[in-house]
Amino acid sequence: MSAPSDATGAATPPPPLLQRVAIGVAIARYAIPLAVIPAIPFLIARGELALLVLLRPQKEFLLLAAAQLARTGAPSVALLFAAYVPLMIVAVWAFFVVGRIFRPALDAGEAPRWLTRILPAQQLDVGRRVIARRGPLIAVMGRMAALPPTIMAAAAGASDVDGRRYLAADLVGALGSFALMVGAGLVLGEAYDEYGIWITVAGLMVLVALIALITRWVRNEAARAE
Repeated sequence: MSAPSDATGAATPPPPLLQRVAIGVAIARYAIPLAVIPAIPFLIARGELALLVLLRPQKEFLLLAAAQLARTGAPSVALLFAAYVPLMIVAVWAFFVVGRIFRPALDAGEAPRWLTRILPAQQLDVGRRVIARRGPLIAVMGRMAALPPTIMAAAAGASDVDGRRYLAADLVGALGSFALMVGAGLVLGEAYDEYGIWITVAGLMVLVALIALITRWVRNEAARAE
C-alpha cells in the first residue's frame, strides 16, 4: 500500500482507484467507532465484546474481551483477532495512503475540512515530528502508546518515511499491541477469579502505568524534534 518514489526520491501519488478506496475506508474508520458509542453499554451487557472490538477497537475493549475469555471461554483469541484486523490494521493503513494523497495540502494548510476533522492538526503535527526524529520504528512504540494509530499512519504518509518500512513496523506494533492486551486480559481475568478484585485492580494499574510511560516517551520524542 506504500507509494513508490520518483527519480528525485519524492513519493508519487497512489493510483486514482487506491486513492478513492483509501479515502472511503478512512472516513468509515472515523465514522464507525463514533456511531457505535450509544450501543456500547448494550454490547457490554450482552457480552458481545468481539463485536465491540470490531466496531470500536480500543485497547480497553480488547482487554475486557480477553478477560471475558479467561472467565467464560469466549470469545476465542482467533475471533478477537479477526475482529481486530479490519479497523486496527487495514483501515489504519488507509490513513497512510490518505497522508500521501494530501501531503501537499497539509503542508500548505489547505487540507479539506473533512480531513482536518478526522486528522486534528495538533495531533498530526506531533506524529510528524516524532516520525522525523525516530523514523518508521516509532510505529511499534506508537501502537503500544495511548495514541491514535490512524494519526500516526497519516503522519507517516505525509512525511518522507519509506512506506514499506513504516507499514512493516506498524504491523509488528499492531500484533504486539494485540498480544499485550489479550495476554493482560487473560491474566487479569484469571486473577479476578482466583484472587479477587484488588489483585486485578493492581495488575490493571501496572498496565495503565506502562502505557502511560510509553505515551510520555513518544510525546517527549516529539517535543525534542521541535
